[in-house]
Amino acid sequence: MKPLRKQGIILFTVLALVLVACGGAAEETVEETTPEVVESLESPAVTTASTVDTGVGVTAEPCPEAIGGVPTGADPTKGCIYLGLLNDYTGPYGPLGPALETGQRAFWLWANQTGGVGDYSVAIVEGFDTGYNPQKHLEGYNAQRDSVAALAMSLGTPQTVFILDNMDTDNMIAAPMSWYSGWSYKSVDRGLVIEFGSAYCADGMNAVDWALANYPVDVKTIGIMGYAGDYGGDYAKGVQAAAEANGLTVAWEYIVPSPEFDVAQAVGLMVTKPVDAYFPAIGPTHMAQVAGGAFQQGLTPLSMMAAPSFNDAFVREGFALAPLFTSGSMYLMAFVAPYEAETAGHATMRATFTAMGIDSANTFLVAGWSSQHHLKGVLEAANKGGDLTRAGIRRAAGSVYVDSDGMMPQRELGQNRADAESFIAVPDGTIASGVKLLAGNYVGPSAGGYDWESGPCS
Repeated sequence: MKPLRKQGIILFTVLALVLVACGGAAEETVEETTPEVVESLESPAVTTASTVDTGVGVTAEPCPEAIGGVPTGADPTKGCIYLGLLNDYTGPYGPLGPALETGQRAFWLWANQTGGVGDYSVAIVEGFDTGYNPQKHLEGYNAQRDSVAALAMSLGTPQTVFILDNMDTDNMIAAPMSWYSGWSYKSVDRGLVIEFGSAYCADGMNAVDWALANYPVDVKTIGIMGYAGDYGGDYAKGVQAAAEANGLTVAWEYIVPSPEFDVAQAVGLMVTKPVDAYFPAIGPTHMAQVAGGAFQQGLTPLSMMAAPSFNDAFVREGFALAPLFTSGSMYLMAFVAPYEAETAGHATMRATFTAMGIDSANTFLVAGWSSQHHLKGVLEAANKGGDLTRAGIRRAAGSVYVDSDGMMPQRELGQNRADAESFIAVPDGTIASGVKLLAGNYVGPSAGGYDWESGPCS
């Protein structure tokens, strides 16, 4: 993947040509005047206001042409909505952080070139390196809070939970880079986290049900491994629920905080208590080490990886374990449908990446891009309601319908119910993204019969 910082402003002309080819067009301005609407934080803005109130992070001055050398695509005749970015460049997800950020910046380059948000373009400020550490996450939040209207990304479940009190005080919403089931419930996220994609818990249930229906061997005994207090715990709850519903034996569980995860202990469980399949929700580095360690012991049990466990580097030529990951024994859940999916949203994303000289189809690029769709919908609702203060943006997130041009199912935010759909794929080194989609918007009997209105799984 070529660094965005080297692309230059010439991208704008190329991107404009691509957008014309794809049918993109600038927004048509329509003047409307409606009565003033008084609403609470629990209801969305639903009418078009004649004026727009603004607050922190929203300026009448245009966005910079570039931030950190990266073009914004901003309209110089419009104001600017600034978004914060809490990323990981040096911690366990350091190798993936730049791809996430690239996808997000590419999204807003496209969005700005196709009309922005009313009379505003949108720009992401320089990212803050949290190192995937909650205390550093708070430090980054405090460094950005006085200059942004919302967060384009808050990476990590425990990290985002750690700053929720501060976000609540500031009326600061955020697009998460995490798929915790709690983000769908106001009792947990206080209406501040703009969730997207499938929840870990639903993925866990659907992983088991799909495996039982489609794996090449009967699955009767399983193992579960993951990071406690992070996505591993939520995924594990889903796997446990589906295992119980299907009468499976859970031979072992290894769920510990990520700093305490011991590869030798994980592999030891697989050797001493063999299973038909295991369901890991760990980081990519640990995933490769566990799979490789088990293989060295002569074990290749079927595996259904949670999405964060996989990296497309696993299937690339030269990676020692590529034959294992493409052997047909490894499967994975996906955040959203992969790069090659045939939706309007995916087509726009691919065209934009191509115009920008991005020669990668990495899953985390797609996650970065798709994470901004719902945030854009919230900002548009707030602008339509005439209130781009942080309180107004929070209010708009209360129960607004958001769309992603087919990349994900249409969703009503603030519904206090997690969606049950999942995407299931298999590693494939012959495909640019490294994954082949096997099932999209899949809902198995366990997730289909679960009471999602009862609250988060963990």
